Amino acid sequence: MSLLIVGSVAIDSIETPWGKVAQVLGGSATYAALAARLWTPVSMVAVVGSDFPKPYSLLLEKQGLNGDGLQRVKGKTFRWKGRYDANFQAHTLFLDLGVFKSFEPKLTPKQQGISHAFLGNIHPSLQWNVLRQLRAPKVTGCDSRDDWIKHNRKEFLSLIKKMDLLFLNDSEARLLTGTHGLVQATRQLARMGPKVAVVKKGEHGVLVASRDSFFSLPGYPVHQVVDPTGAGDAFAGTCMGYLANQKRLTWANLCQGIQLASVAASITIEDFGPARLSSLAKADVLRRSRAFQAIARPVHL
Repeated sequence: MSLLIVGSVAIDSIETPWGKVAQVLGGSATYAALAARLWTPVSMVAVVGSDFPKPYSLLLEKQGLNGDGLQRVKGKTFRWKGRYDANFQAHTLFLDLGVFKSFEPKLTPKQQGISHAFLGNIHPSLQWNVLRQLRAPKVTGCDSRDDWIKHNRKEFLSLIKKMDLLFLNDSEARLLTGTHGLVQATRQLARMGPKVAVVKKGEHGVLVASRDSFFSLPGYPVHQVVDPTGAGDAFAGTCMGYLANQKRLTWANLCQGIQLASVAASITIEDFGPARLSSLAKADVLRRSRAFQAIARPVHL
């Protein structure tokens, strides 16, 4: 099987307490696709401008992500500059959507037949657009952000009723449900339409709920967080990529995918941009996953 990923490809400049980088590859689709490629073939749908650096085009090509779905149009590529404070809260210093502002995802006939799809952080109307183009989706997942939840709430609520998995971070979960307690918010999300709600809590782990089941996993203890950019996208990409390689969506498969996703996110934040993801091998994830299991396994008294 394969996985369709729709989102943004960007050029980022990032400052954190540990340093800064300029003009690195970024975007939600980039992080999700680089993570998902370890588990299944990926078809990425995004847009870049005529100024998109050739080295990044070659990098995506090397990873099998530079196909027909990557639209190239005249104009500037989406650019973002941000600074993270000591608590790793992001502050946007510069934002230019460029060609992403007029992005309209158009799937090829082959992409329309893909059974697994992840709709990354794009406007709910565009997520709906992609969903309508899929002929027979089996497992779908989506992400969002505060702006869409605040200003396009009705449209987003109708979308998540069609989703198998909903990925949100803690602030987005609280905003959408109006509930401060994250356990209650996660359970409430699972009653709002998606089969499964996944709430990411950064270093504090993740909460997962369906209508009948609940799962909690701590975060992998990372010695030094260098750059949290894209960690949530890498998380979702890993989970969806793993599930795309399974015969069907089961609770056991989902929990395994969540653990692998947590590991992939923990690796992503150890360097700036997608540096770790772009050179990552499946064996690296599995090795850390085994170490994670040893850490998280309860002691038998």
